[in-house]
Amino acid sequence: MRTVHRSPLTAREKTDLLLAQGHTCPLCNEPIRPGDRPRDEHMRALGLGGSNDLGNRAMVHGHCADAKTAGPDGDLARIGAMKAQVAAVYGFKQSRRPLPGGKGDWRKRKVGGGCVERATGEPL
Repeated sequence: MRTVHRSPLTAREKTDLLLAQGHTCPLCNEPIRPGDRPRDEHMRALGLGGSNDLGNRAMVHGHCADAKTAGPDGDLARIGAMKAQVAAVYGFKQSRRPLPGGKGDWRKRKVGGGCVERATGEPL
């Protein structure tokens, strides 16, 4: 999955977005007041397949944006877990302590206790 670059919103687009939300933060459902300095946030992170469309964006409180992005279950943690899972599936990440006869080894252990060469199936 390729990440799309963030495109900034103009002041007019931010104002229109805030008005469309009814001056309410969609993350905490609290009102956004004039002194709160709301932030433009992607509701589905770009790193998780989100887009720059206005339907995927919202104006939220700064502390809500920080919790959504950098919290323990936030977007950054989910993006890191997804990248690690992709690397493991494709075999890019090798185990630090591979087991003899495991998936990454040239030998293959048989159920009956024998050992064969993984590529050819020839007994050792």
